[in-house]
Amino acid sequence: MKHLPGFIATVAMLCTIAPSQYAAAQNLPSSLGFSIDGSFLNGTAESYNSILITDNDLTNGYRSGFDLTDAPTQLNSTGPSGAAAFQWGTPSSTSDYAHPSALWFQPLSVSNAVAETSFNLGYLYYRNGTIKGDSGASWVDLAMTLSFSQPLGLDPISAVFGNKLVNTTNTNDPAESADIVRLSNLAAPLNFKDSSGNQYYLELTFKVDQDTIDGTLSTPEQFHVFEGTQGRATLMGRFTVDPIGNLGTNGVVPEPRSALLGGIGLLVLLRRRR
Repeated sequence: MKHLPGFIATVAMLCTIAPSQYAAAQNLPSSLGFSIDGSFLNGTAESYNSILITDNDLTNGYRSGFDLTDAPTQLNSTGPSGAAAFQWGTPSSTSDYAHPSALWFQPLSVSNAVAETSFNLGYLYYRNGTIKGDSGASWVDLAMTLSFSQPLGLDPISAVFGNKLVNTTNTNDPAESADIVRLSNLAAPLNFKDSSGNQYYLELTFKVDQDTIDGTLSTPEQFHVFEGTQGRATLMGRFTVDPIGNLGTNGVVPEPRSALLGGIGLLVLLRRRR
């Protein structure tokens, strides 16, 4: 079978730019310390009426048009390095809580993380505003770059987790009217292996703050917030060779939207974008 010269050149280019993380994977150190840089990517509009605002650098304040009503106190007006925010929807003029919906990511510094043990990775805040139909978003990726301080000399690692945004129809039932953030993949592959050559993953799950919402509404994969209120979920991480749930056939982790758009299906280092 003959291939056109252009096809061969394209394949050669992809082979050149594709990261060699799997070929050069190293054993996971016994203890890891790192900071986290978060970004919201690939917000997907419901229709041409949608209004989406992304801000992946809160250290200098927010983009014009971002509604800070009921924003997390520590992320109001400015935020720490690595924090990010995403807003969607046009407020409903007939609502008592006429504000767009929004997500905020607040990273935590991690020290002494070990394999197969969960740790607090960050917080996800969710403002469930009442918005007009077809003005919101249906999806957004949360990308995280881990920069290691322990041990020294490790290259940063990036992981991407897709989030489906489920905007429910409002009824008289508060539970049925709660909107949802649903993780599409609970694990992302990393360039670490164990001593036997098994692939390590970063696993991500929700641990819901019982003080801000009825915990019975949420699961490790889903974060629910009542209409017109705010909630906070702790993001739990784990370095593991055996991640829970959301593994496809042959142990392949379903890719989030951003990885699919990348065209080569491999994670690359994500640069912060203002």
